[in-house]
Formats: sequence, structure tokens, C-alpha cells
Amino acid sequence: MGASLLRMHFHDCFVNGCDGSILLDDTSNFTGEKTAGPNFNSVRGYDVVDKIKTELDKICRRSIVSCADILAVAARDSVSIVSIYPLSHVLTIPIY
Repeated sequence: MGASLLRMHFHDCFVNGCDGSILLDDTSNFTGEKTAGPNFNSVRGYDVVDKIKTELDKICRRSIVSCADILAVAARDSVSIVSIYPLSHVLTIPIY
């Protein structure tokens, strides 16, 4: 899943910047990036990001963490997990 989440993050950042827009679903008057040509049936990991978002919303008691942030950290951490050079020493939030 590390490569899939990294690829999803790359595809999100490629078009309009790292804004989480790759996670947008289609609506009646909007075509989301999930079904856009380069992403349709080729990007995996939506279910993982959805699960992370659901758990964070429960822990925080509201929707406070952006999907773009979740996607960036999920990509970083999933690559770190499968890497021989873990990034566990890299802090996400500075401690003062």
C-alpha cells in the first residue's frame, strides 16, 4: 500500500497542488478527480484514506484534519513502513 498512497499523493499534487482534490467524488454537476482519465481505475488506497479520516474525526470529535494533510502523512508513513530507512525520527508537528 506504500506505493499506492505515494502515487495517490503524487497525482493529487500534480494538477492543482497538494489540495486533497483527488479524493473528491462525482456529483450531479461536478466530475471529481477520482474518475478523471489518469486516475480512473488506476489509483488505489481511497479506502485507506477514508478509514484514517473516519478514525481521526472520532478522536478529534469533529472534522479538523484536512484530507490533504491526511494524504500527505499517509503517503509519508506508508513509504516509511516499507522502507529500509524508516522516517520515524521526522516530526510532523514540532514540539515546543
